[in-house]
Amino acid sequence: MEEDKNPKSRNQLKTAGFIVACGLAGIVAVALGFMLADVLIVYAHENSGGQPMLYVMERAEPGESAVVSLTEQDFADHPALDAVIRGGERNPSAWEWGDRGQRVVGGAPVSYAESRALHDTYDSLMEYEGAYYVVLTTWPSGGEIR
Repeated sequence: MEEDKNPKSRNQLKTAGFIVACGLAGIVAVALGFMLADVLIVYAHENSGGQPMLYVMERAEPGESAVVSLTEQDFADHPALDAVIRGGERNPSAWEWGDRGQRVVGGAPVSYAESRALHDTYDSLMEYEGAYYVVLTTWPSGGEIR
């Protein structure tokens, strides 16, 4: 009871509360800064005049990779993925990427936002009708594979 009347303990609580509030505000500011930087990078790439490309590679075996089964909703959400795996952009080649167990099955132009979404969503091995696929996207400024 006597602590409630002590102005020193109230000041300590106010100071602790102020420090916690400032820390939370700082965390929010940093998170918003990263989000803004990401948006500005994508905006700069989109206005650079280049076009990112989506490439899909087929793998012979899944190996020890985690596998995500593609659904009709995946193809509806990502038309470029549908075009390369099931549609008009499918053009399997004998060209191998890295080893004999993989080959490029096609490619299609995509927007920068779609390129980022495909990379973030399908970062693992995908399966559709018994075949295994890997998604690669390239951005023209520097030719990075994402």
